[in-house]
Amino acid sequence: THFKLDGNNNSGKKTATATANFDGRDADELTFKRGDKITIHGELEDEPGWFNAELNGKKGIAPGTHFKLDGNNNSGKKTATATANFDGRDADELTFKAGDKITIHG
Repeated sequence: THFKLDGNNNSGKKTATATANFDGRDADELTFKRGDKITIHGELEDEPGWFNAELNGKKGIAPGTHFKLDGNNNSGKKTATATANFDGRDADELTFKAGDKITIHG
């Protein structure tokens, strides 16, 4: 990913629904199937895009690309800090530089 959620967005538990199957390859990775309800505990500080997660009492890390936060968790705005430059190629893509503050809606 090209951005990391800022610290104030990562606190507290949130519920999410898996949008794709994920087979954890390492002991610390959580395995889940599409449609599973996952509890998200926050984004990893040292691995943007990966989250501490829990499913049926089992804890592990999960990639943010494989789940979507459930409705009441993602309302409002969140802020993120760009970790790399990104040049939007299409009219609907945002161009930003590393260090830029980005507001994420929804």
